Amino acid sequence: MNGEFIDNVFGPLDQRFCDWFFILSVLGFVMLVVLLVSTLFVGLSKRKGIEFYMQTFSIAVGYAIFYFQNRLLHTMCVSSLNK
Repeated sequence: MNGEFIDNVFGPLDQRFCDWFFILSVLGFVMLVVLLVSTLFVGLSKRKGIEFYMQTFSIAVGYAIFYFQNRLLHTMCVSSLNK
């Protein structure tokens, strides 16, 4: 294997790839909002119990972590490549 192959496969990517973290953070936020709105709609219209809201809360925490993680990675990526 030559050095160019290693650099292409494992080397750092340029700044345009930071946009993927931005797109994923937007996607995570949209999924979180859709989940919360649909939960309120279904929960109130069908009179769901506390178990329904606890399950939804645990899913919402996962989406919130996904959103925050990708937002943080986007910030780190942009900040490190702007120097």
